[in-house]
Amino acid sequence: MNITRNGKIARLPKAVRDELNRRLSDGEPGKELVAWLNGLPEVQSVVAAEFGGRAVREQNLSEWKSGGYREWLQQQEALELVRCLSAEAQEVKEAAGEPLTEKLGLWLVARYAVASRKLAGKDNDGEIDWPRLREFCSDVVALRRGDHSAARLKIEQERLERERQKTEEEVVEHFKRWAQNPAIKDCLCDKYLSPKERAARTREIYGLPPEPAAEAAPTAPESDPVKPSQTESGPIRPNQTE
Repeated sequence: MNITRNGKIARLPKAVRDELNRRLSDGEPGKELVAWLNGLPEVQSVVAAEFGGRAVREQNLSEWKSGGYREWLQQQEALELVRCLSAEAQEVKEAAGEPLTEKLGLWLVARYAVASRKLAGKDNDGEIDWPRLREFCSDVVALRRGDHSAARLKIEQERLERERQKTEEEVVEHFKRWAQNPAIKDCLCDKYLSPKERAARTREIYGLPPEPAAEAAPTAPESDPVKPSQTESGPIRPNQTE
């Protein structure tokens, strides 16, 4: 909507104006629209603050139709056109499979070949129309120049892609050689901390005492020696008088 408009409807919130435009587009009668507008708290607030409490009338709606509503319709048409063009371009791209200019170029060359044959044949009373043929020749040269430019561009793109892949491979191999250098290893791992060192550093930062040293695991008790009261043949009995 044009920001210079200052009518009652033009001063309403955008959400209300958009809804009004949609209802107008659907063909809703003016009397119903005016009654709907005057029943909205947003509209009542605007007319009370800026128009002395005078409600929206059908005359205001008629003025809006010839101004703000017409601009809204034009905007919607433009948006719909953009959407249609985008959809059609996508369909053409998917259907073509290859650049459409290449197909168009082949089509034009074929038509030029047919036309040139007619100019040089019996259809022209046996006489060659040299001026027209020269024009065709210029057009064909321009088309071929475009083909050559496209071919050079494709070759250049392929070359750049090969160089990019080669460069990445060289960087990876170079890094691998660096990683095998002891000095580089020390530099890369200089600030590395083991999990135990990180835990100790964290306790130090928070003022916690060091973790107590882990207690040694208890050793297994020694097995008791064989008691002298037993032998392999049984317990030792005191000497008895035979």
